[in-house]
Parts: sequence; structure tokens; C-alpha cells
Amino acid sequence: MAEHLYPGFFSELLVLLLASLASVLLFQRLRLPDILAYLFAGGLVGPFGFGMVTNDANIHFLSELGLVFLMFELGLEFSVRQLLHLSRAVFGLGSLQMLLTLSVFASALFFALHWPIGATLVVAGSLALSSTALVVRELRSLKLINRHHAQLAVGVLIFQDLAALLGLILVPALAGNGERALHEQLLHVAEKGGILVVILTGAGKWLLPSIFHEVARSRSEEIFVLTVLVIILLSAWLTQAFGLSMALGAFLTGVMLGEGEFRHQVEVDIRPFKDILMGVFFASVGMQIDFGLLVEEGRIVLLGIVLLILAKSVVITLAARIMGESATTGSKTGIILAQASEFGLALITLGAQLGVLAPRIASLALAIVVGSLILAPWLIRYNFEISQWIGRLVGQKVSGRDREMSRIPPHLSDHIILAGYGRVGQMIAKFLKNNGIPFIALDPDGNRIKEGRAAGDPVIYGSCARIDLLRRCHMERARLAILTFKSLSEARRIITQIRRQGYTLPIVVRTQNEADHAELIAAGADYVIPEMLESSLVIAAEVLSLLGYSKTVVQPQIDAERALHAQIKESAAPDPGEG
Repeated sequence: MAEHLYPGFFSELLVLLLASLASVLLFQRLRLPDILAYLFAGGLVGPFGFGMVTNDANIHFLSELGLVFLMFELGLEFSVRQLLHLSRAVFGLGSLQMLLTLSVFASALFFALHWPIGATLVVAGSLALSSTALVVRELRSLKLINRHHAQLAVGVLIFQDLAALLGLILVPALAGNGERALHEQLLHVAEKGGILVVILTGAGKWLLPSIFHEVARSRSEEIFVLTVLVIILLSAWLTQAFGLSMALGAFLTGVMLGEGEFRHQVEVDIRPFKDILMGVFFASVGMQIDFGLLVEEGRIVLLGIVLLILAKSVVITLAARIMGESATTGSKTGIILAQASEFGLALITLGAQLGVLAPRIASLALAIVVGSLILAPWLIRYNFEISQWIGRLVGQKVSGRDREMSRIPPHLSDHIILAGYGRVGQMIAKFLKNNGIPFIALDPDGNRIKEGRAAGDPVIYGSCARIDLLRRCHMERARLAILTFKSLSEARRIITQIRRQGYTLPIVVRTQNEADHAELIAAGADYVIPEMLESSLVIAAEVLSLLGYSKTVVQPQIDAERALHAQIKESAAPDPGEG
């Protein structure tokens, strides 16, 4: 049997994978992101660490494949529908944030540090981006993804992904051979990028659906997986043939497939390849970090991390204020987006490979990005507390709406949302308190709010007719909602919105008329309590008792009437077997 042609590469790859495995296990124990584990593993065994793995062409090739799969996954996560839904945050706040942040960073690097224009643009653009994967994952785990400031952050991230796509097109132009002026080189590459976008968009709209439908008919998982891999690698090859980054084609293909019906199957099928190759990519990034340089210039790195977080927080807060958001909302959004991103790592790595960035600049920039990613989970988790502390520090005047919303405990969970704090609501609140069940009450009557707060109850001003207010009450973490509406149409509208947005908590609706029962159940309510029915049953029981009828005679009649209405409720409920 012939011996392996590349025994050195095989040994280095094995060492890199072993170091990655050990680092991931350790970092998961510390509840740190896997990305940081791979970066640590690469730095540990790389040329600036123990030197067990050299940064040779084979590792570079694998890391490029990893970058291709990373960009493909980000493309799958990119939602055109969400872009349209959050268009104001995307194109308003997102574009303004990108313009201001890029201007601040580019001015500092070019005029203060006198960096070359190419290096300035690559690093400034990389630092202006924030981590989509990390931010969205943390917001979802904290059940904050539907909060207003979180939706603003998601909108900004969508615009940043578009900007990063442009970066993947323009970075190769900055590494031009000098035969053309920079603006001519940028225009030439942008033209090729535009042609490529048209080709891949057309293929994604008309060709790929037909291919996947044909593959689906074969009912073969192997053929489906092979098809996905071929499409990813073919798109990467095509962009490389255009003289652009392979990652660009993978990202565009991911966007096309992400809007189709086969998205979830594609995600499942590529996961084994993606996870391993992405790990190799991030490990290869870690191999480029010069730890000796970090020891020598550790203060510069730490200062860079602090300045990055402060500058992005302030700029995004300012941009949000310009867009009409409150200072509190803007600061929370800025704190969430204060870190750099995986896209930034990709752009810096690409710039280093193409010679746009000198090794020292690339190493320092990578270290600053990694440092910000390490701090990001804590910044996101405590964005509310940090924002409040900053507000008090600068003597910020809190708006009435923000002051009211600040009364909602940020970590409230497993609670009851009680809409209506009248006599019935106060009685329910009393029973909840007596049984140690947390709740948050809403009422549009100022006098009732004063009474509730005097009694120590968590009551805020507002109506359950506002879906955004229900979201701010942490509906995604609530155990139950008890809602009271003035009209049937209003109740139907809000309950339908709650269900359409994916909230599955039980909903109890208090209504005056029994006739509303069937429609509210059909809209998505779990229980409908007609107040007139219950009060009429109590009055009827009292009347019969006064007329001399015994409880043994009256109670069965009351129970029979309740049973009759329970049957009506069951018949009105939708059949779970339908659809």
C-alpha cells in the first residue's frame, strides 16, 4: 500500500482537532462560546504558541472551506422577510450606524495611527460589524428577542450582514496589483460582484428549486447531502473564478436556499461538515494571533477592546436618538451591539491572506475582535442594568414611558400577566400573592395604579390591547395571561396576534357576554369566563335559597347549567386533528 503523501499535514490536522476538542469541552464547562474555544486551540498549537502546527497551505485551504460553510450558514439565517418587516431599523438605524461607526474608526486609524488606506478600511469595516450569531443566540436564550430594543438590534445586524457582503466583494480590490487606481479597481470588482449576484440570484430563483424537487423524489438522504455539498462548492468555485472571495458565493447561495422550503433539511444535512470545518477556520484564525506581540503590547489590545466597546455603544446610542428612539432604548441597543463579529474575523483573515494587512496589524485586530467577543455575553445579559447605571451616572432624565417600563422586573419569569386591576383583578392578585405566585398587572386607570402600588402590587399603566406592552411584560416567559377587553373585535385581534407571533401560554379571557365565547375560543383563547353568566348563576342560587329551596336542590341545577356551557365551549374549540 502506498504511503500517505502528506504525513506532516495529517499529523498537524490531528493535533489541531485534538486541541480543538479539548478546548471546546473546557470552554463549555466555563459557559463560553465554542468560537472562543477554537480560537484558543489554534493559538495554543500554532506558530506563535507551542509551534505544533505551522500555518501551511493545507491548513489554509481547510480554513477557507470552513469560511465557505460559515458564510453559507449565515446566508441561511439571513431572512429577506425579516428585512422587510424591520425595514425602518434595517435601512434607517442600520445604515446610519454603519456610516457613523465606519467614519469614527477609519478616521482614528488613518489620521491618528497613520495606517495605510487599505488596512484602515478593512479593519474599520470589520470592527463596525457586530456578531449576528452571538447576539441572536443570547437574546433568544434570555427570552428578550421580542423586546423593542432587541428588534432594533436585529434590524441593525441585518444591515451589517449586507455591508459585510459588500466587504467580501471589495477586499480583493484593495489587494490589487497596482496597475489601476484604487477607485478603478473598486469599480471593476464591484461590477464583477454585481454580475455574480445576478447569476446566483437567478439560479437560486429558477434553477435550484427544480433541482431540489427532483432530488427529493429520489427519497435518498445521500443524494440530497451530495447535492447540497456540490451546490455550495460550485458557488464558491464560481466566485473564485470571478476573482472574488469564495465565501461570497456561499453566502449568496445560503440566502437563496434560506427562503425556500428545503432550508431546514439543508441545515441538518450540512451541520456535520459545517461544524468541523468552521472549527478548523476559527482555529486557523487563532493561529495568526501573535501571543508574544500581545504580551509586549497587551495594553494596546486592552485599550483597543475598551475603546471598541465604548465607541460602538456611544455611536449606536446616538444613531438611535437621531432615529427618534429614547435614550434608554438607544443605550440598550448600543450595549447589545458593542462587540465585533465573526464576519469581522473573516474580513481580517481575508485581508491578511491577500496582503492588505501586515501580520502585526492583523494580529492586533484579531485580538481586539476576540476580546470583544469574550465580553459580549455579559454585556448582552446585563444590558438593562448597564443602561440604567449609565443613565444615573450622566444624570439622564428618564422618559415617562421608560420609567413605567422600568417597573417591570427584567428577569421576571414563570409569572401571571393580569390585565385589569379592578375589583376582580385585585381579588385575583390577592390570591396570587397569598400563594407566592409572581405576577404583573396592567390597568389604564391612574387611581387603580396608585391603589395597587400602595398595596405593594406590581402594577403598570397600560392596556392589554397593546401587543407591544404585553411583550414588554415578558409574555414569552409567562405562565398564564388573564386578559380583559372592552370589545369582541379588540379581543379577537389581540389574541390572534399573540398566537401568530408564536406565544403558546394559556390565555384566560374575561368577557361580559356569553355570546362572545365561541369566537374567542376560535381566535386562540384557552378559557373564556363570561362574567354575566357567573353573576346570574350566583343570583339565581340566592333567589332559590330565599324562596326556601335547600342547597341540595339548588346546587345540582347550577352544576347542570355550568356543564351545559362547558359542552358549548368544547364544541366551539377547534378540532386538534384538523389540518
